[in-house]
Amino acid sequence: MPSLLLLCLLTLAVVMTALLIQLTHAVIRWLAAGILANWLWQQLPQPLQVWIEQHLQKTLSDYNVTQWVLVQGTKLIIMVLLFLLPVELWLQLSLVSLLLLPELRAWQQRRFYRRQLMRQWPATLDVIAMTLHAGLSFRATLHTLSDAATVSIAFHELARMHAQQQAGLSLEEVLNEFANRIPHATIALFRAAVVQAQKGGGALASTLEQQAQQARTMQLLAAEKNAQEAAVKLLFPLLVCFFPVTFLLILGPVILSFMQGESM
Repeated sequence: MPSLLLLCLLTLAVVMTALLIQLTHAVIRWLAAGILANWLWQQLPQPLQVWIEQHLQKTLSDYNVTQWVLVQGTKLIIMVLLFLLPVELWLQLSLVSLLLLPELRAWQQRRFYRRQLMRQWPATLDVIAMTLHAGLSFRATLHTLSDAATVSIAFHELARMHAQQQAGLSLEEVLNEFANRIPHATIALFRAAVVQAQKGGGALASTLEQQAQQARTMQLLAAEKNAQEAAVKLLFPLLVCFFPVTFLLILGPVILSFMQGESM
């Protein structure tokens, strides 16, 4: 009976925590649109504001800066209150882990998003180079590819860049924001090549074709490296799971027959 009561209490606590998280997000979105949230944001030191803006760009978050500050502050307050509750430590840690689950899920989504983007990037560079060879400017290329009916993540990023340009940002600002959100050497080379071509001229299409070939070579080398590391990564599961069972099957009958011989 006590075990059943404890299970019911734990289930109730989990449900209440999940509802509290959803309610907190709704309240935070409402507060972030108010004057108080903007005033709190202005009180933060300038270096901290810059760090938060750069962090939001890299995390691909849907929150604006005021919403993110309120979300993180509210989560910190909830964690402190959970540790002050008069319950067992394992229950407190369980509730805190439940509170951190959305962050883990967002981290996994960001990792998958960037991995898919880098897989699609060489082909996207080839398409951009092809449209440039056809006589379109880079801005016209972004406009053309943004209207393409595709689920490609790379094309989605190009559409985002085009939308930012339509909103009034310069091409260099758009490329800098793209390179900050996707911190990868291939994206940095793309940004540098486009900026250089816009400022000083040059064969941008040929440069992008070379970058596409280089990106494919890097992906091939990374795949070969992962294949070579697979044997080392499988060593621990083999030692822990496979070899003991094999030794038991081989030596088990011998040991049993030896023990039976001694008993006789």
